[in-house]
Amino acid sequence: MPGTPDEDLVPRVATDPAALDELYRRHVRAVLGYATRRIGDPVEAADVVAGVWLEVVRTATRYDPRRGSPRAWIFGIAANLVAAHGRQRAIESRALQRVYGQRELRPDDFAELADRIDAQRASPLLRAAMAELAPAERELFLLVGMDGLSPAEAAAVLGIAAPAARMRLARARRRLRGAMPQIGSSA
Repeated sequence: MPGTPDEDLVPRVATDPAALDELYRRHVRAVLGYATRRIGDPVEAADVVAGVWLEVVRTATRYDPRRGSPRAWIFGIAANLVAAHGRQRAIESRALQRVYGQRELRPDDFAELADRIDAQRASPLLRAAMAELAPAERELFLLVGMDGLSPAEAAAVLGIAAPAARMRLARARRRLRGAMPQIGSSA
């Protein structure tokens, strides 16, 4: 088989293991180099090359020598699989961006995640402490703390004087800080 031209091997690869072995031996290094240069990861390139040879066996009966050499046909299969691999990676990347956000994770993100976990654990205790506030204090605290209003703006919303709002806000914060040791010890 070593002297057999590629054109004579291709039609036999599906039924003759020796023909497949010879064609593989002749072209696998070049196809692996091609895939590795395009993909960048040798392990992923090896997976693509394995797919190339499966496709060679599967489609050998459709090989048309008028359209080019067997080497060009094999590289055409490789090009198609490399492109499919690139499309799949792009789909995976977009999915991961949707899951994790539009940017790479930074070290600060881990601290923020830890803070969010702690806040989630403290949430039931904080809600209970908020429920113990007087309704006017709770509303004022939420307007300032959650809605981002200044104490003077929150006072205007509630129809009270700004000094009264500052006093209620200070009282609410003091009571919530009193609940913080409980929150800290529960995490």
